[in-house]
Amino acid sequence: MLNTIQRNKQLWLVSFVTIAVSSILWTHLPSSYLLPVLLLIAWLFTRNPLVMPFSSALFISGALFAIVWMASVGHWRVNWQLPEQDIRQIRQVTGSIETIVSAKQSARFNLIVASINGQTHYRKSRIRLTWKSPTWPLKQGQVVALKIKLKPIHGLANEGSFVYQKWLLSQNIVATGYVLNKEAHLINDTSTLRQQLIDKFERLNLQHSGWIAAITFGDRSGLEADDWQMIQATGVAHLVAISGLHLGVVAWLCYLLFNLVLRLLCFYSSLSQRINYHHISLLTTLICTFFYAYLAGFSLPTLRAWIMLSVWAVLLITARFITFKWFILGNIFIFILIAPMSLLSASFWLSFGAIAFIGLVTWLWPAIPQDTSAQTFSSKIKQKCKVVLRLQLMLCFLMMPIVAVYFSMISVSSPIVNLLAVPLVTLCIVPLCLIGCLLLLCCEYLAAFVFSWIDWMLDNSLDGLAFFAQMSWSRIELPGIPILVWACVFLVLLAVCMPIKSRFKVLSFIGIIPLISYFLPANTDTWKVHILDVGQGLSVLIEQDQKALLYDTGAAYPSGFNMAQAVVLPVLKSQNITSLDWVIVSHFDNDHAGSLAQLFAGVKVTGFISNQDVCDSNLFVKWHDLTITGLWPLAGSKGIGNDHSCVVLVSDGHQSILLPGDISKQVEHKLMNKYQSLLNVDILVAAHHGSDTSSVMPFIRATAPQYAIFSQGYLNRWDFPKQQVVNRYVEQDIHLISTAESGQISFELSLRGEPIKVIGFRDKGLQSWFNRYLWH
Repeated sequence: MLNTIQRNKQLWLVSFVTIAVSSILWTHLPSSYLLPVLLLIAWLFTRNPLVMPFSSALFISGALFAIVWMASVGHWRVNWQLPEQDIRQIRQVTGSIETIVSAKQSARFNLIVASINGQTHYRKSRIRLTWKSPTWPLKQGQVVALKIKLKPIHGLANEGSFVYQKWLLSQNIVATGYVLNKEAHLINDTSTLRQQLIDKFERLNLQHSGWIAAITFGDRSGLEADDWQMIQATGVAHLVAISGLHLGVVAWLCYLLFNLVLRLLCFYSSLSQRINYHHISLLTTLICTFFYAYLAGFSLPTLRAWIMLSVWAVLLITARFITFKWFILGNIFIFILIAPMSLLSASFWLSFGAIAFIGLVTWLWPAIPQDTSAQTFSSKIKQKCKVVLRLQLMLCFLMMPIVAVYFSMISVSSPIVNLLAVPLVTLCIVPLCLIGCLLLLCCEYLAAFVFSWIDWMLDNSLDGLAFFAQMSWSRIELPGIPILVWACVFLVLLAVCMPIKSRFKVLSFIGIIPLISYFLPANTDTWKVHILDVGQGLSVLIEQDQKALLYDTGAAYPSGFNMAQAVVLPVLKSQNITSLDWVIVSHFDNDHAGSLAQLFAGVKVTGFISNQDVCDSNLFVKWHDLTITGLWPLAGSKGIGNDHSCVVLVSDGHQSILLPGDISKQVEHKLMNKYQSLLNVDILVAAHHGSDTSSVMPFIRATAPQYAIFSQGYLNRWDFPKQQVVNRYVEQDIHLISTAESGQISFELSLRGEPIKVIGFRDKGLQSWFNRYLWH
């Protein structure tokens, strides 16, 4: 009877977790008016098993509870968005700074809002702000009064790129904006203990302070772009930030220390023998690891690890036993209740995936042999090394599809690097970091001595890490492959590992076929045009049979963020394009060519054209089945500025696209006079992002495109495209598409002149509920 009840509880848990996880794929949220009814039905199914078999009733109950919970969270997220009257208006807000802010000229931080325009904001919304030149050093915990401009959460939307908007949603951020320097006041200068420790640490001026801060405090702002590339190439991201591995090491050390101290006290004093020192050690360990999680800013991976540690400690104290799979499932259930939107983050799947696979490997290959009495010391050591090696290799093997989904790459060197790095970090660096952190509270001199040893160890270790990262075989770059394909690969890997018959294992390799198809050469009679979403700027990728040319690169900013690395290179990677035959730069304004240096550093470029060299009215390039014709500037009239933009026409003889850069209406009139017969095109990228200095009605009539594209930033300060410009296109029944609304816009054109296919990145397939409610 007890076993039956236990199984039914587990069935309810499976049902709840499965439906809750599926919520990230829901296209719509159930009506909020329906949720109380579903909650009542779910409760009735748990109380009245007479309607159907008890197991079926519990399964339905778990599913309904999950629907109610996730739908409620979804409605809360939608309703937590700031009211429309607060968007794009100058608002006076007060609040406390939540994040650690790096000492850079331009600061980005999260603010917990306490009031807006003097009215108390009871929701305590979290907003993400940018402050170009802070009036004072920003610290976590400060209470400030700022004048800001806000806009809804929004991000660039391109194939293969980081989805910033999804990340904002997973972090419970309801709006973004920027600070106006005037009338900024510091109300309370008291910073948090975590900030004070970081400030003391930064005064040590260590060579590898960025790496040590990441491992000790979870502050990764000091890591450069090159550092992250090295981390990804070698697969050691889990060692850099405070994660479950670090928390487990700290818990183990704390437990050993407290247990030893209590045993000594018991031995040398008259303390009662009836006290359970094991339980006291566990509870004290939980308190210490909670403090360590606080140092990491309670990041999601750290919070997950501490919850799992707490559940494990409770099970030990209460002398309860559950199997590993139900332990994992129970922790997923708890975390979904605490942080449901973390389902959108990669760390959720990487963390729980790694733990689940560790359990699977230890189940398939038990670490402890049945009889160890006859083994020698050396054979025991070999056995343990074999277990560790097998676990590391199998973990990398099984995690490969998940890593490939999120990062479009596979680190070949990861198993080797982790075999060396994990013992060093967990047994040496992490304990020393913890000791150094504690010493910062009382004796900075001793802390400096400890951290200098860590700095020395990292100096040698990072050289080895760089050695592996620079190897040509270190990682395999992958194109953008759908998640369903990787799901098939995962099932194949799982079948190979599972104890099933050999013929079924061989049969499972059919699941590899979809993956192989993505690496076969493609020869089609179509070509594609991608207007990339680069905010307030322009970048257009034209490809045919995995050969490509790029028109403009988008902007780069003083913070180091640039559109080449954030957008262009990930899109090239997703399309399996390894080089560019041509790069054409319209003109050298930042929003069109700011990322040129980063582009050349990231991909091989064969040919380069700009308005400062060969781009003029004499330009004519035959490229595969297409022709690139220069229309402007006129031959012999080089110059700088918008009106000297390189204007090119790309055509296959049937269909064409015109790329006019930032030309004004004066140049548009000259183009009409000189190229009347050439200007009729199918796709037109609106000049100067829709400014009213361009796109005059005669030019629109002369080009007569089917589609006009506005490449613009979301809610940009210039209010592009101007309404009068939009009206001109609408009067001519031209289909208008904006990158700010649709994200990356992709056209597929046929060499046989068949109808053009067009799709926006945000319009692809079935959109999830958070996309529908929050993207527009």
